[in-house]
Amino acid sequence: MNQNIGILEANYYLPPTKKTLAQVFEDEEKPTETFAANVDFEKDIGIDALHVAKNETAADLCINAARRTMEKSGIDPKEIDLIIDFTSIPEDYVAPTWSAAGQVQKAIGATRAFATAINTGGCASYQTTLKVACSLMSANDRYNTALLVAGDKTPEFNHNYFPITVVSDGGSAVILKKNMTKRRILGVEVATVGRLHDMWFIPGIHNRKPEDIGGKYPRWLHVCGDVQRFNKELIPINLFMFRKVIQGVLKQVGKKMQDVSYFVYPTFSTWDLKAFSTAFNVPPERMSGAGMHHGHLQETDMVVGYVDALEAGRIKDGDLVMLATNGAGFSWGASLVQH
Repeated sequence: MNQNIGILEANYYLPPTKKTLAQVFEDEEKPTETFAANVDFEKDIGIDALHVAKNETAADLCINAARRTMEKSGIDPKEIDLIIDFTSIPEDYVAPTWSAAGQVQKAIGATRAFATAINTGGCASYQTTLKVACSLMSANDRYNTALLVAGDKTPEFNHNYFPITVVSDGGSAVILKKNMTKRRILGVEVATVGRLHDMWFIPGIHNRKPEDIGGKYPRWLHVCGDVQRFNKELIPINLFMFRKVIQGVLKQVGKKMQDVSYFVYPTFSTWDLKAFSTAFNVPPERMSGAGMHHGHLQETDMVVGYVDALEAGRIKDGDLVMLATNGAGFSWGASLVQH
């Protein structure tokens, strides 16, 4: 990466209301299909409770996270040149080409910023957004400071993402700045498999069926997953694709796996964490996902894992940190931050 672009500050916001895993399975349709890995989904997920936004909108989650991050950084909102929303499920408005970026811009008073969105990578939108933001900042002298924001509010009765995880509501924000001497973003690698784009999705207006409306579960917005395709097409390539982006970003910057001190990984489930830990020979204590105090926060997992590790002292000066995740769409991403 050019211009020594780095993470000036990062923070997140989780709504105070919580819902236990037992309540989720009581309120929502329980999985009945068999997962290829012979995992007991309810017992092996490792999540006790999740955060529920209730009356807060997805944009509210973005704005709260942005305000916390701006306050933490101490910079003037008018210093922000670029705002990019990387939310997985942008839902406050269907049109015109909506994202929370404009609402965040207004709320924090970032009157000079150009506001836009990148949300095609699902939970890997963070990696894609880092890559695009760094490219824009490197190519344009006007963009010196960028604010990346996300806020996900799960559609009601859709917290159960069998066989992957149980999802939580929350927001996150990251401020990037040029000419940083620490927390420098050395490189970002992303990869996609387009044929899996519809393996996991929420139908758009014209794809919703009459039977999806009404009944016990109001399903104007509902998650559709094909478990058979998940087992047959995704599971066999998942670790291969992770290896591809991890090795790709290491090669970009001339580093090796043993140079990485800490890994930020999603809080999908304990069984998923164990699979990654075993495949890449990374001890759980060197991974953020080992502490699952909330549900999976979609793309915000990357920010929460990073911030929590910093505050707990698990990331120290000089450490090389890798952030790696995958996301429905379907994409994989890995980035390296030098502390």
